[in-house]
Amino acid sequence: MKLINTLMSAFFVVAMSSALAADEVKTASFGNAEVAYDYQSTETGVSILTLIALVSETNNSLRGLKNTDRRRLARLGQLVYQCKLMLYRPTQSDAALDAKAPILISRNYSLFTGVDLRLGVDERVGILAQALKAVDDDSLFTASLGDEETVKGMWEIVGEGAEVDLKQFNINLVKESDLIQSAESIDINVRFPVFQLEKPVYQWNYNFSLKDFNKAVQYVDQNCTPARLRELVKQSS
Repeated sequence: MKLINTLMSAFFVVAMSSALAADEVKTASFGNAEVAYDYQSTETGVSILTLIALVSETNNSLRGLKNTDRRRLARLGQLVYQCKLMLYRPTQSDAALDAKAPILISRNYSLFTGVDLRLGVDERVGILAQALKAVDDDSLFTASLGDEETVKGMWEIVGEGAEVDLKQFNINLVKESDLIQSAESIDINVRFPVFQLEKPVYQWNYNFSLKDFNKAVQYVDQNCTPARLRELVKQSS
């Protein structure tokens, strides 16, 4: 239910229907991560399958001095992976579904920050992600732990030429499969503004455990397929 309430309040940013009722959302759990999925068939002939994998950061990530803006401390951040399929049919009663009908697919990672701040087109946010790769017990507490072989970092700038709502935004760098699929955890540091000499620079730090989240992402990818969408379309015809 916690996941449902979170998703219902955030549907406007993940492009799911605002009319979606709570009992229409199905969920699956993977340890600390969860998956919510929904199928809709609209009167205009559009069939939509949406799956969302979500993991919240640990309470420990709120401790320390890295979060320089206390607005962020009001709630835990969330790392989200969404897969959405859309199929258009001329009529709802068309039971003979064309196997070659095009299906639009979108996949993206996003970050819910807990910071209510809308940025203009001339403002930019810097995102630094550092993933700690999974290590076996034999390699713990060795000189190599924490070196370039176990920690991978990536950097990107968000908001160039477009307005950004800092409360939620896509983080394209996480799409790098080798950044998270074999990682134990990931630290995401949000910096605003990117470069500033005259005003304060705010930073918000997030930490997510990826062990359960990656299982949830795999579940999403396995079930967010054109074949699965066509099955649901036939069942509802």
